[in-house]
Amino acid sequence: MGAFEHSNNKEIRKDSVFPKNAALLPTPPSSLTNSEISIEGPLAVSAPVPSLVRDYIEVWSYAAGLRFRGFVAEKDGLRSLFVFFDKEVIGKDLKKGLMALLELASAPEFDCPKLVACVDRNVDDIGQFDDLVRDLGWVGFEPTTLEPWNPGAVDVTSQRWLMLDMDV
Repeated sequence: MGAFEHSNNKEIRKDSVFPKNAALLPTPPSSLTNSEISIEGPLAVSAPVPSLVRDYIEVWSYAAGLRFRGFVAEKDGLRSLFVFFDKEVIGKDLKKGLMALLELASAPEFDCPKLVACVDRNVDDIGQFDDLVRDLGWVGFEPTTLEPWNPGAVDVTSQRWLMLDMDV
């Protein structure tokens, strides 16, 4: 069960980076019960599907010419600000942008005690990637997985993003 995409003569799960027939643990079933969701037609959902995402953000650092996109997720009353550091950001001066993100996370409108930096693994210069991860470590970021937001899930690491979080 799951969504599949056919590409390069391989059947790939859309919800996983692994081929369909790979020897992996099965993906756990959804936490939703049949009474919470009913599907009618191809993609119609008659009941609201709970989402962890509460707000979407886009922050521009005009001084450095950088853009940060992200979202606020909430699980069991704990809010976290996820921000994507894509490959255009890596290798740039992030000091002012990072300070703005920390202030934004602690602002009453967001009230996020955690900031999660999602660093793009697909970079041209691995040295710049390593430098950024080291610098974020000096600031207080530590490696994390998606386990706190998706307990019991099998695939809690991302092939595309390195997740680092810190307390704000």
